Amino acid sequence: MIENFGGNVARLRKEMGLSQTEFAEKIGVQKQTISNIERGIRYPTFESLEKFATVFHATPIQLFGSPKEIAVSETTVILDRIDEYDQKVQNLFTLAKILNSHTVKEIDEVAEKLAFIERFFTPQMRLDEDGNPILDRHGKPEMKPVFFDNLPFEEIEKTAKDLAFIQEAQQNK
Repeated sequence: MIENFGGNVARLRKEMGLSQTEFAEKIGVQKQTISNIERGIRYPTFESLEKFATVFHATPIQLFGSPKEIAVSETTVILDRIDEYDQKVQNLFTLAKILNSHTVKEIDEVAEKLAFIERFFTPQMRLDEDGNPILDRHGKPEMKPVFFDNLPFEEIEKTAKDLAFIQEAQQNK
């Protein structure tokens, strides 16, 4: 395992885009020490080993493992990522099936309705007569109040009760 250390340090250092001198400065040793470690002539102290792991954000396998061991350790990460993207791909296929089962006109109508609903619940920028955003004194766009927040819920509830009363009265005739 220790025989893999020097080559792994060189690989990790290069992956980070660091020269031997830059890396040596980061861990507080001489450039020659890094060179000797990478060539397998010298091995790190326990103190510097911790610094190597910290700078590289490396696991023990990444520092001491053989290329096969490193590949195997990274396999689970790769498989997890595949699972994550598999669900996203499945969602895209589902969306494609839905879109293919409707006409362009139907999809446009749904998009317009969704845009209306979004405007109903999200603040919109105030625009001048030319369609440019109106800015406040801090240079931020002024926002219109959310339409939903301005609905007269008490009046709507009273009207609904009145309509229910009228409907009930008509049924009891």
